[in-house]
Formats: sequence, structure tokens, C-alpha cells
Amino acid sequence: MKQKFTGRWSQYKVENLENLLKKMGVGMIHRGIISRVAPVLEICQDGDHFTIQTITTVRTVELKFCVGEEFEDTVQNGDTRSAIAYWDGDKLIVKAVTDDEDSQITERELTDDGELVVVIRFQGVVAKRYFVREIVEST
Repeated sequence: MKQKFTGRWSQYKVENLENLLKKMGVGMIHRGIISRVAPVLEICQDGDHFTIQTITTVRTVELKFCVGEEFEDTVQNGDTRSAIAYWDGDKLIVKAVTDDEDSQITERELTDDGELVVVIRFQGVVAKRYFVREIVEST
């Protein structure tokens, strides 16, 4: 069964992001900023259709796609690329539409504890971002 990613997610932990950004060629100043800013993800999932907003105090990036269809993606270093999303069990995978085996791959998965883990792979370097779902109080 495919996971339901819908919700507002706050990052609480990050691992190895600065090294990943360095490998991608992101300059020192931008690496520092990106590594220290904790984004909020707003994810809206309708079956295989996704809208993901990555919100920070610096900028907001919106990504819209349907699993199995090619789309334009913005990667960690700000570059855009043609990408495709697909399911690998309960993991949502996004990767470039290219023969280049060294391109960025992003995996999103919900843990048994209800957390969202985003794993980013690029040329042998792996970074992880951990998120918890924000509780929305009803009035």
C-alpha cells in the first residue's frame, strides 16, 4: 500500500547535508545557509499526484508531479533537470531522466514512528533529513 505523505512536516535533524552540497559544487556561503535553515515541507498527495512545497525563511520552492510522468525538478544546488518519480515499495523515489548513474536521487519514506525521512544521494555521498508531522489543531 502506498504511503500517505499529505501534511505539514518540520525538519528536526539533518545528516551530512553540507558534504553533499559540497560534492554538488555549491559554494561555501550557500552551503552554510542551506545547511543551517530547517525547512518545512507542505505535501499534498492525491493518489499518485503530488505538490510539495519546501518553505524556508530564504525562499519557497514548489514541486508538482505525478508518479510515472516526466517533470521539471529543482535539485539541492538549485539546478533544474528532467526527472521522474516512481514507487519502490512504500518509498517515493525521484531521479533524473538520464543515463548518468551519478545524478541525484531523492527518496522519501515514512517510518513506523510516523516520521518522514528524505534521503538524498549524489555521486556516492548520502545526506538525510528527518521530519515530524505538525499537529493541526481544529477549532
